[in-house]
Amino acid sequence: MNWSTKNIPNLHNKIVVITGGNTGLGYQMSLELANKNAHVIIACRSIEKGKKAIKNIQNTLNKSVSLETIPLELTDINSIKKFAEVFLKRHKQLNILINNAGVVNLKEYQLTVTGLEMHMATNHFGHFALTGYLFPVLVNTPNARVVTMSSGAYRSGSIDFNDINWKKRPYHRGKSYGDSKLANLLFMQKLQEKFELYNASAMSLAAHPGLSATERQQTIGIGGWLSKILAQPVHMGALPALQAATDVKVKAKEYYGPKWFIRGFPTIEKLKPNALDMAKAERLWKLSEEITGVIYQA
Repeated sequence: MNWSTKNIPNLHNKIVVITGGNTGLGYQMSLELANKNAHVIIACRSIEKGKKAIKNIQNTLNKSVSLETIPLELTDINSIKKFAEVFLKRHKQLNILINNAGVVNLKEYQLTVTGLEMHMATNHFGHFALTGYLFPVLVNTPNARVVTMSSGAYRSGSIDFNDINWKKRPYHRGKSYGDSKLANLLFMQKLQEKFELYNASAMSLAAHPGLSATERQQTIGIGGWLSKILAQPVHMGALPALQAATDVKVKAKEYYGPKWFIRGFPTIEKLKPNALDMAKAERLWKLSEEITGVIYQA
């Protein structure tokens, strides 16, 4: 039987954080989980964008829903820390964290103000820091889940630790994006080890949307007329992450994606060897601690 939003249980009294929850796939996830009575926190760059998304969700669902927004800039460690501080003042539990926000195939080589390559900084290091600051509340919330969004592009990823910021090599947009998506999967697995270290019931999983008709994927993703024909609707692209976040049958370290890779209902995908390299995962974890200054402690 195909898994759909009809299978999402009632999420009353559940607290959810979705990065990039104001647009694209993140917006769709925010809408679907709010519709199932979760309290959804939209983490995005500005209060204005978050409030606009909340208003749109309220108008679309046309019923009483529970949403809030807290600003978050994933390339700014101070913003990440502030987000966590605000969240922890307001909430004592975190049932679902969806690390969804990201940048895709940036045409021009870009560095953050601290000198980090933009794909890895946003897609991996930012979420590493955010999850780390929220780690204590995740450990103390029964059966919490962290879903980290990856992409089929991870298959081309390798991660050059001697040139993580592309200062020695010619910049390659697809490769740098693929490296960041590989980092997401290595992080997902190592995070589960951290949960187990503290005997937590929390689970770490990953998902990817296939080829979805989001504005971002259509303009700076694969792009072109063929992708517009092949792309599935956004509500379908959001399903793998939603299943990973809510299905009672999922298991830690599972990776969900569309059945036909770029489209279809969600299914469990087998990871390629590059995403199962735990020595590389350990090295990435240590580098992430050094770069962000965030150490996971419960």
